Amino acid sequence: MSNQPALEEWNFQVLMLTQALVGAVSANFRMVALLWDDGEWVLKFYLEESNEEDADEIEDVICQYTAYQSSSLSCRSELIVGRERLPGLSDVGRVVYRRRECFDI
Repeated sequence: MSNQPALEEWNFQVLMLTQALVGAVSANFRMVALLWDDGEWVLKFYLEESNEEDADEIEDVICQYTAYQSSSLSCRSELIVGRERLPGLSDVGRVVYRRRECFDI
């Protein structure tokens, strides 16, 4: 893994992703996280169920997120669909959105 970006860059990227998410999150969104991996930003979207409308919203979010950036931005996205337990907060970089979920113990 390459060197992590400075705190200011992390904060800027979180802000840009937060802005891009405004109005896009549906009840199907479980979590959205931002991480840095090998020199590029990774946007991870966790959905409960596969849904074409939400997939379109995610494409729009990515478009908005990259529109706020310089042309040198390197990023990719990942979509995880399912009802499995979400990863821990420390395992996914920066969590930008996470819905409240209740599980039977």
